Amino acid sequence: MVRRLTSLIFVLVLGSLVAAAQQSTSKFDVFGGYSYFNGSTSGVTNRYSLNGWNGQGTYYLNHWLGATADFGGYYGSPFGLSANNYSFLFGPTVRIPVAHVSPFAHVLFGADRIYESLLGGSVTDTSFGMALGGGVDIPVKGGLAVRAGQFDWLYSNHFSTGQNNLRVSTGVVFRFGQ
Repeated sequence: MVRRLTSLIFVLVLGSLVAAAQQSTSKFDVFGGYSYFNGSTSGVTNRYSLNGWNGQGTYYLNHWLGATADFGGYYGSPFGLSANNYSFLFGPTVRIPVAHVSPFAHVLFGADRIYESLLGGSVTDTSFGMALGGGVDIPVKGGLAVRAGQFDWLYSNHFSTGQNNLRVSTGVVFRFGQ
């Protein structure tokens, strides 16, 4: 049973790569849009939500492997605090463009910066940040696509406490060099 399942997955991935090789792909993608950030102060308790933006630039070395620069900004007032969070992440992206969709996955590393203020006092912390996730782009026309959804687990370690955060983004992708 396991051998059959492994064989089926191998055939599907190989078929997708063959189909992707036949599809026109872009050399450089620029994404921008709305992003929802669900963060934690520690573990899974004390969750909070911030709204903001997410932007990415991805340069593709070939039709499936690219290098991504990802930036995000999130704002809100959880727990009565004024808070904002910024992420600056970089890393590889893999896409498999097939007919009518372009799914992708990425692993990004960099920095995450949080700022909180209450009653005139404030605190700022910058820590290691990492995002693991992916999404789906849907071509619209020419060099325009819609990012139907991007879902990332965004890890940070502010004030010596690990945070497991969720980031969901959607927006517009501009494709160049097709």
